[in-house]
Amino acid sequence: MTTDESTLHADRPPSPRPAPATPAGELPTDAVSGLGVFAQGLAAAAPSVAIAGVPGSLFLVAGMGAFWAAIVGGVLAYLIAAVIALQARRTVSSGSLGTYAGNGLGPAAAFVTGWALVIGYIGFAAGGVLGAVLYFNSFLQEIGLHTDHLAVKVLLLVLASAAAFLIPYRGVSLSVKAGLAFEVVSLLAISVILVASYVHYGAHVDSGQFGLDHLGRSVTLIAAVTAVGSYAGFESAASLGHEARDAHRNVPRAILRLVIGLSLVYLIATYPEVLGFQGPHKLDADGTPLPVVAQNAGVHWVTYVVDLSLGTAMIVFSSAVINSGARSLFTLARERALPGALGRVHAGFRTPHVAIAFVSLVGFAVGLIGTVSDVGRFKWDVYVSIVSSYSYLFAYLLVAIATPLWLRRIRSLTPAGLAVSVLAVLGIGYVIYKNLVPVPEGAYRYLPYVFLLLIAAGLARYLWLRARRPDVAARVGSIQTLSEAERERLAALGILDAARAGRSTRPAPE
Repeated sequence: MTTDESTLHADRPPSPRPAPATPAGELPTDAVSGLGVFAQGLAAAAPSVAIAGVPGSLFLVAGMGAFWAAIVGGVLAYLIAAVIALQARRTVSSGSLGTYAGNGLGPAAAFVTGWALVIGYIGFAAGGVLGAVLYFNSFLQEIGLHTDHLAVKVLLLVLASAAAFLIPYRGVSLSVKAGLAFEVVSLLAISVILVASYVHYGAHVDSGQFGLDHLGRSVTLIAAVTAVGSYAGFESAASLGHEARDAHRNVPRAILRLVIGLSLVYLIATYPEVLGFQGPHKLDADGTPLPVVAQNAGVHWVTYVVDLSLGTAMIVFSSAVINSGARSLFTLARERALPGALGRVHAGFRTPHVAIAFVSLVGFAVGLIGTVSDVGRFKWDVYVSIVSSYSYLFAYLLVAIATPLWLRRIRSLTPAGLAVSVLAVLGIGYVIYKNLVPVPEGAYRYLPYVFLLLIAAGLARYLWLRARRPDVAARVGSIQTLSEAERERLAALGILDAARAGRSTRPAPE
């Protein structure tokens, strides 16, 4: 990431010039096409993984209120995507939402948002490799091998984690291509189960899933956090802002299209899965949801394909969120807010390899806890995904608050933009409130405090920076690139500096 990547404080728009070759030690530019940006968001949001696990998670938490939880999650996700797009059309950065929060709320918000995203990405990376273990182990048992032993599960976890690390380590292009390919295969296999469930249960409507009384129950809105989490990762398309071609067009377009498409897929999938969970074979805390639906729908034979394809898709999903989490760490490290080693770029593969290794190792450790504990791997994955989803919701909330403030500062705020931002803030705030009041039962009551403890650790780091290295603290969230049209507009208005509220856009000195 070079000093001149951001031109937010130039006195005048720069004259057109050919794009220079990317210097050694930097992320490549123009390396990812529009389809690649979409594929990164698709792989990180991982619809096949979400379809395989999220309806089951919603059902475990909310029972028959799972469908309404999915609807609430979809509406919130679209509002969030629309808010992110308002900034992405004007400026992009490998710092993703951390940069967007900082634009309106300052460097503290940029750091804490970036930190929250890293927490979310690590949790989802752990969930991905845990899911891979679940489905590969299920496949081995389906073919008659007795693999339900701790040693086998740990071995599978090690292999899945190693694969999830190697894909992003060797290059972003490989990662996004693998993600797109395995998503298509997995979705085709899953569709067989979903169609079979619709056919098996006939044309009657399961009215129990549509009762409005579910909206008044706190468990439904607790589950809605997981539902929003099923979309989490779509914003990772923004983390390729530095590496994407025509980023100011391709990034916001990919984000909005992803959320619209995913919302339709998730609603279509949640209804038949909840039907399937009500059959003779029950979903338990250590089970795999889709095979349960397949057994109850009479298409158990397809679980062989589903187990293999989903096990692989889980690894690709984990690699995609590792990609995004590593770029958040990379950006904070390049701004000197985190140890400099996290900002290194591999000489051959041109990837932030140290940050990738860090996210992978922590994700493996979290997955290992779920593998060796007696909580149950699927139940542990639900807990981890809820904490991760709190992290995403927190980041989304800060971006939704920051966006209209920044747009007003650069004279781009419209009534529509303000309305979308306000609705997103109110929606996220209400879901968070209902997760705390009344106090949830069981382990769910402790999960918000686990999240707060993790956020507090990040905030402590920023406060230390502000006290000991105030020049570094002031620059967090500053590395970004305005679109050519936006630079020209701001320069013509004489407010180019206001886009960053007077903060430097150069990386801090060593």
